[in-house]
Amino acid sequence: MTSSRRIPWLRIVAESVAIVLSILLAFAIDAWWDERQEAEEEYEVLVGLEADFLDLRARLSRWEGFNRTGVRLLDQFLSDSVASLDRAAADSAFFYVLLVNVLDQGGPLEALLASGRLELIRNREIRSRLAKWPDWLEDIHTNDLSRRETAGSVREFLVVRGWPDFDLAAGCGSLLCALSGPMTSSHLRLASDPEFRARLYGRKAYLVSAAYDHGSRIPEADELLRLIRHEIDSRWPAEDGS
Repeated sequence: MTSSRRIPWLRIVAESVAIVLSILLAFAIDAWWDERQEAEEEYEVLVGLEADFLDLRARLSRWEGFNRTGVRLLDQFLSDSVASLDRAAADSAFFYVLLVNVLDQGGPLEALLASGRLELIRNREIRSRLAKWPDWLEDIHTNDLSRRETAGSVREFLVVRGWPDFDLAAGCGSLLCALSGPMTSSHLRLASDPEFRARLYGRKAYLVSAAYDHGSRIPEADELLRLIRHEIDSRWPAEDGS
C-alpha cells in the first residue's frame, strides 16, 4: 500500500507567481524600451522641425522685406517727383519689379506628414498647428507662381521697346548693380507712359499681396517655434545641452 503525498501548493503558487511576475516584468521592460525609443525619435523630429521652421521663418521675413522694399521703390518711381530721383533708384525699382521670389516647400515637415507619423509628437497643440502649414505653404507657393505673370508683363514691355542698359547685375559681383547718375530721359519717358504705369501698378498690387502672404505667417511660425522649444526644454533638457 502506497502512502499518499501532500501536494506542495505553496511552492506551486510561489512558482506560478514568479512566472507571472517575470512575464509582466518582461512586458514592462519592452514597453519602457519602446517608449524610450519613441521619445528619442520624437526628440529628433522636434529638433528637425525647429531647424526647418527657423529657416522658413527667416525666408518669410526676408521675402516680406524684399516685397515691401519693391513697393516703396515703385511708389517713388510712379510719384510726381520721379524727375528728382537718381538713376539707381529707378533701376532698383525695376529690379524689384522683375525678380519674383517663389517660396520653396519641403523639408522635415513634409517628410513627417508623408510618413503618416505626425502622431509621434505627443503635444496636441503642436500637432494641430503643424497640420495647417502644408495648405498655407501651398497657397503662398501658388500665389508666388501666379505673380510671375505680372513681372513678365513688365519685362515684355521693356524688351519690345529695346530698353537700354538694363543689365542690373552685370560685372559688379552683387545681385543688384544699378548704375548711378541722374535720371535719364528714357527713364522719364517710361515713368510717364500710361501703359507702362498701368503695368507697374498691377505689379505693385502683387508685391503688396506677396508681402502680406509672407508676413501674415510669421506670427504663427513664431508661436510654433515657441511651443517646440518649450517641449524640448521641458522634456529633454539634458539632450539639448541647456
